[in-house]
Amino acid sequence: MELFVAVWEQICAWFMQYVAKPFLHIQIRDVVDILLLTVILYSVYRFTRHRRAGRVLLGLLPVVALGIFVRAFQLKALIFISELFTVAAFFCVVVIFQPEIRDALEHLGNCKFLNPGSDTIPRKHYALAKSVADETVDAVVKMSESKTGALIVFEGLTKLGDYIGSGKIVDARVTSHLLQNIFYDKAPLHDGALVIRDMKIYAASCVLPSTKGTLDFGRMGTRHRAAVGVTEVSDSLVVMVSEETGIVSVAQSGKLLRGVDAESLRDILMIFLAGRLYLRVKRGVVVDPFDGVPTLSSYSKAEDENAPAVDAEDVSETETLGTQIELNFEDTVTTVTEKDTDI
Repeated sequence: MELFVAVWEQICAWFMQYVAKPFLHIQIRDVVDILLLTVILYSVYRFTRHRRAGRVLLGLLPVVALGIFVRAFQLKALIFISELFTVAAFFCVVVIFQPEIRDALEHLGNCKFLNPGSDTIPRKHYALAKSVADETVDAVVKMSESKTGALIVFEGLTKLGDYIGSGKIVDARVTSHLLQNIFYDKAPLHDGALVIRDMKIYAASCVLPSTKGTLDFGRMGTRHRAAVGVTEVSDSLVVMVSEETGIVSVAQSGKLLRGVDAESLRDILMIFLAGRLYLRVKRGVVVDPFDGVPTLSSYSKAEDENAPAVDAEDVSETETLGTQIELNFEDTVTTVTEKDTDI
């Protein structure tokens, strides 16, 4: 009984010291402090809930709870041990959450506040952006018809030098014929990704990282996994053509959209390359280009029944994963229906 009374007194003392008294003397700056902390914690939750870091954070909760418990009851031996771990806690957090910290800093560096002109281009570059989009769409359509595999990466604000170093520098103007020649199955540079930087074909035969997400790719192979993987670590846009089915897919922000037609692909590329300038030039009704596109699962079922033997170069071992790929990108891509007007 005496032990229960002592524990209760400790709880009451802790409540009065850390909850009741601060609440009685709360000020405006304290309210602002609490609100900012709430926003930060919610942002951390949103950022980590679909990542492995989310499970790591859950695993840290018992450790934090134990630290609070031993200090509340003044358990000196455990307090001494916890203080030893506290010294190295900062370095442990950096090592454990290194990928997540890097991704968060990249997202912060790519935000519009720090890059005010990143969502549009100068008017004098619009013609070049339109030419790049048209040539790419023409090449993709023809490669889709001939079932020529292709993997085209449009570099964004995040530079892809780590992956470009694994390929060969091309540094050429974007043309439909050159794109088709590079991905011709007898060409020396067809195996790998092609990177377009500053509206020029900068490198080819580049090796991209495979996705670390838990998406159900069905019978899709390494080309689609690499496309999703590079968009997980950058703000790039990836266009790919399946060598097995000829289906055109687009990846961005770690998500995959399949069955993209020529007009939708042209709008997606122009929005990525020209941004708000493209929408101003079009002056039309804004619609969602992905509306009505079948889900990935419906494609997989229809194609798997009639598909011939899968080429090992295009398709890796099928994985059975629980999550279906989302159709819509996180940032809604918009397009317009009217024809281009003169600038």
